[in-house]
Amino acid sequence: MLNDFKNKQDELKPITITADKCLETLTDDEKNELIANKTTIEFEVGETIIKHGFVANNIMYIEEGLAKLEIMTDGKMAMVNLISPKSFIGIVCTFANHNVSFSATALEKTTISIIDMSLFEKFTRQNGDFAFHIIRHMSIVTNDLVHKILRYSHKNIEGAVSILLSDFSKVYKSDDFTLPIKRIEMAKMLGYSKESVINTISKFNKEGILEVHEKHIKILDKTRLLKIAKMS
Repeated sequence: MLNDFKNKQDELKPITITADKCLETLTDDEKNELIANKTTIEFEVGETIIKHGFVANNIMYIEEGLAKLEIMTDGKMAMVNLISPKSFIGIVCTFANHNVSFSATALEKTTISIIDMSLFEKFTRQNGDFAFHIIRHMSIVTNDLVHKILRYSHKNIEGAVSILLSDFSKVYKSDDFTLPIKRIEMAKMLGYSKESVINTISKFNKEGILEVHEKHIKILDKTRLLKIAKMS
């Protein structure tokens, strides 16, 4: 009976299908074809990887680095996600529209693999396992994006900063990291003034939630930071 209960719990756990796991389902021949036809480009910090309005004829995959994803909302670009290595860039929007409705900018030196859309579609048609993983992956990405957009739009400055710092902590897999962006860039990402961001980080530092040395951040009280992210 306990084993049955445990099995039920395991079934209810969220399934995470990442971009690299999708690519792993390609056959050896498909992987070789992908490698032979992809193009690799490096972007420096601050460079635009893809701009809103461009024709969606490629799939982009981050090999190394970090980027921010922004989507046009009410005529303004709003940051909705940080994109870490081994991830597709805006794959949901790419499949949905002829022209991309998002922009992506490198926050660190970033290496991108560019895959022709027609090759990607070919794999989807001929490889059912790959198609299934892509569908599940896109569903997960869409769900995450919706929650992140709503989460930022309903937060005050303390909540927004807490979420962003928590997201950076997840990306770097550490509570001790160096921010890849300046305070003014954080402000633009969150839709607040530079002064508001500076004052909030300074407040967190004084209250012992963070230890701050210029762009270096150490989260001292993760529980409190997450509580602020949830409640503010």
